[in-house]
Amino acid sequence: MTPSVNRHRQFLHGILALLLFAIAQTATAQWWRFGSDSAQPVFSDLLFNNVSALRVDRSLQFSPEDLDQRKIAVRGRAEVGQGKIGRVEASLDDGANWTAIPVGDRGLFAFEFVPEIERAYRFKIRALSTTGQSSDEAEHAFEFKVVKEDNRALAKAAFQQLLDRYMARDRSGFMSLVSREFLGNETALDSAIGNDFRFFDSIRIEPTIQRMAASDNRWTIYFNFRRQVRSVRSGQMLSDQAMTSVTLIRDGDGYKLQELAAPLIFGVSDPSNVATYVTGEAVGRPVLTVNEKTGEASTQTQGQTTESSGGSGRVDSGNVDLNMGQGYSFRTSAKVNNVQPGGDFAFGGFFELFLGNEVEAAAVLGSFSLSQPPAINPGALTPGLEFVHLQVGQVIGMKLVSGKYALVRLAAQTGQDTRRFEYLLSDTPNFK
Repeated sequence: MTPSVNRHRQFLHGILALLLFAIAQTATAQWWRFGSDSAQPVFSDLLFNNVSALRVDRSLQFSPEDLDQRKIAVRGRAEVGQGKIGRVEASLDDGANWTAIPVGDRGLFAFEFVPEIERAYRFKIRALSTTGQSSDEAEHAFEFKVVKEDNRALAKAAFQQLLDRYMARDRSGFMSLVSREFLGNETALDSAIGNDFRFFDSIRIEPTIQRMAASDNRWTIYFNFRRQVRSVRSGQMLSDQAMTSVTLIRDGDGYKLQELAAPLIFGVSDPSNVATYVTGEAVGRPVLTVNEKTGEASTQTQGQTTESSGGSGRVDSGNVDLNMGQGYSFRTSAKVNNVQPGGDFAFGGFFELFLGNEVEAAAVLGSFSLSQPPAINPGALTPGLEFVHLQVGQVIGMKLVSGKYALVRLAAQTGQDTRRFEYLLSDTPNFK
């Protein structure tokens, strides 16, 4: 073979290698950003009168007082990896009839309707892309109803009972109104309530309810509050005001406390184990805090997360905000710009979570707070899982190649293309 022919062949091989490399890089980027179902539209936001419907499984209820001029305003955002959102359609009769909804830039949409009291609407919504793909209609299908005051009044009465017993410093009476399904740490709540009563007296709380929404036998009450307490340690009067929420779950003939948001209205002494999320409207506001060891009380600015607790040393906990395309490595405890260089998980787009090569097996375990984590059954994890689609509140369990186990919870959508993830990292699968 002549030298010129050999150089020509080497040149062609080089060009072919570059082309293959470019194709591989493009394929990797496509997988990274959108996953294997990148052509299917998804809803990244869905609000009924400012109440998120993304986590509703079976039913969503309002009362007449929660309507805005007798109307329900539905708005949100649909996204797709390939193509664009062509149209969004909604149905109030389980798909028998569909109404087209105008779609704006970046998949934003909104529409209104006037509901009849006590009429059950079988709500469905779907997004269609310009490539002809449709979102899964069953993913956000639920019954919607505007109910009379009975259940709402029961929930309000339970909330008032909690307030009365807390302000009366009645620890056992307060804990009798806490559900066994409490999503925070119930033992920590009991201890925190006791500490509140040791550290504060003259407790006065004035709530102003802004809205209430019912979903699957639960009522969430969103309210502004004005609070004043006296520090037992210093004798100083402290006050704060902010917005927060509580969730009550049906229990027999009434309702009991199921979930608390930060800033905490109850159990101020241990927010990291009692609160399961932070109310966005309160971030940046000065709110009441207390050192659970010294009893020193003060007001501090509410951050985007609750304070982390110390832990046992065998279980590490934390949270991280990831932009689209960013990952997180448990090995280095740092963010990475792509899942490929070694991140254990990464936010890839919409609500997709991608798993790196340090993850041996994984599975979506359901929706729960990491303050009461279940044990992972290693045999129930799927080897080689590459990505999952998570709703806010859902948790994925992982076994890492290092032998450690991890729980990762999609805690919140903190920006247009930013998500907050909470995690626990353990040497064993029981997280205790």
